[in-house]
Amino acid sequence: MGTCSYIAKQIGDDQYLTIYCQLNGYPEDAGAALVKCYDTPEKVDALLALGDLYYLREKLAPAPGRHDFDVPQPGVTVAYQRDRGCSGWKATIKTFEELSDWERDGVEYIYIYDTDGQWLYFPMGNPKAVLRNLKDDLKNGTVQYSEPPDLEELLGEDWSEEQEGSPSIKL
Repeated sequence: MGTCSYIAKQIGDDQYLTIYCQLNGYPEDAGAALVKCYDTPEKVDALLALGDLYYLREKLAPAPGRHDFDVPQPGVTVAYQRDRGCSGWKATIKTFEELSDWERDGVEYIYIYDTDGQWLYFPMGNPKAVLRNLKDDLKNGTVQYSEPPDLEELLGEDWSEEQEGSPSIKL
């Protein structure tokens, strides 16, 4: 399992061009890479053009030589379309409500490049959460973290009862 996130660019009033990122979605990882390396509209557009990501890194384009899903180059972002040959993993337009429906994709963080050229973030499941300035929070050590939901609450009491009777796997 990984820490999933959405990476989005605000393109209109409550419209966000969005990609999904499967791994390393924490503010100190994906968030820091966004702030440091994807700090202009052109760089954000190039990132979103890759479509959904396996993980985000400092570089978008690999150097000459082999780079694919199985053998990625160090420091290079891995994208499902380009590096694994998957189709249909393109950026989509979402509303903020759709972005914040974490149950659908298990997303823990939302990163939004706003119309002022700032990276904002939203930690899912945190009842005190609001959109916050990512660069400021990383710099000041005031990052807010997601709070995944209680699985029993999400799946119901029947799920926890089933798990109690399940044999455990021993290695």
